Formats: sequence, structure tokens, C-alpha cells
Amino acid sequence: MMGNCEVVVKLHYTPGSPFARIIRVLLRELTLACEETEIVEFPPPEKYFAVNPLGQVPALETAEGLKFPTRVIIDHLMTLPRRRLAPVTLAVRRDEGHWQDDQLLFVLLAMGDALAAMKYQVWAGLHQARENLLGYDPAVRHRERVLKTLDWLEARATLEGFLPSALSVQDIALASIILWIEARGGFPWRGRPKLEAIVQRCAGRPSFAATKPQPWP
Repeated sequence: MMGNCEVVVKLHYTPGSPFARIIRVLLRELTLACEETEIVEFPPPEKYFAVNPLGQVPALETAEGLKFPTRVIIDHLMTLPRRRLAPVTLAVRRDEGHWQDDQLLFVLLAMGDALAAMKYQVWAGLHQARENLLGYDPAVRHRERVLKTLDWLEARATLEGFLPSALSVQDIALASIILWIEARGGFPWRGRPKLEAIVQRCAGRPSFAATKPQPWP
């Protein structure tokens, strides 16, 4: 997609990031024009800290300045005028402005962080090197947090999604995170029919097909 300085200028992303995928899917579902700049190195190189001091993706360049992290970008995109009528109703909260809908999105993004931290610890080959003063293994704790969160989400979802009569940002976030972990070795998230229905529905959308994560060796 080409850039439009009146809307958004450039999105910095890595093809494997589930958080960047949330934004890339949103751009397509909202029919917003945006140049996308892929960062090939992982983690992003030293010079990227000038874009985002956290060294993370996504980061969005706009006429107002650089926007990050993911939730800030979501809120920005959802307020922008669209180039044409989007093919589906998109929402981040119900008209009543339920705080529970904001809570859902915060919890989903935090679950993604916990999954990433758990996997990175394993992939880095990190093991106990001295007495454990915490009294627990952080990777085991992250796993427990994710499993409990999945149960909590299942109790609040419907077979049609998290919000009635809309493809919600929460649906997109869940699917982006779950499809990432599926492509990175898997996780026991199945057996929750409402979450399975949401992920399956999102995975079949063109916006998800166009942003599929790169294969994992």
C-alpha cells in the first residue's frame, strides 16, 4: 500500500511479529493507505532505537509523530477517516463504551507478551545457572498465565466474536497471537470452541492471508 501523509506515513514491522500483524490487518480492514517497511534483522538493529526506544515493532510514522506501542497505534487508526467504505464493521468497544471491552484488549496484548517471553526463554536456551531466588521458573509462570487467560477469554467470547455484530480489534488480536504461536511450535489453546471459532473466522479473511507470518525454521 502506498503512503498518504494525511493519514499515516509508514509502518515499521517484522514479518513474524503478532503485534505488527494486528496493525497490518487493521490497515487492510480499514482500507487505509500506508507504506510498510519490513525490518529484516531480528531483533531490530541498533539504529531502530531512534524510531522506537523500546526497540520493538510495530511503530507508526504519522504527520503528528511516531506512534507506539501497539495499543496507541490501534487507537490512532480507529479514529481515522477511511478511503472507502470498509467491507466489515470494525470496533474496539461497544457504543456504550464498556470498560470491559478495553480490558479485553489490554489482556489480549498482555497475553501475547507472556507467550513471547515464554517462547524466547526456551529459544534462547536459558536455564537456571544458580540458586533460584524467585522460587519459580518464569517460563512456567508465563505458561500458567496464558492458560488461565485463555479460559477467561473463552468465558467472555461468543461464537461470533468478542463484540456483537462486528469484527472487533479483539478478534484480530486473538487471531494474530494464536496464529503466531501455531506457526512457532504451538501451544495448547484448542478445546475452547468460541476462541477456535474466532481464530478460524479471522484466518480466512484476505487481510490475514496477506500478512501471514514467515515460515519458522
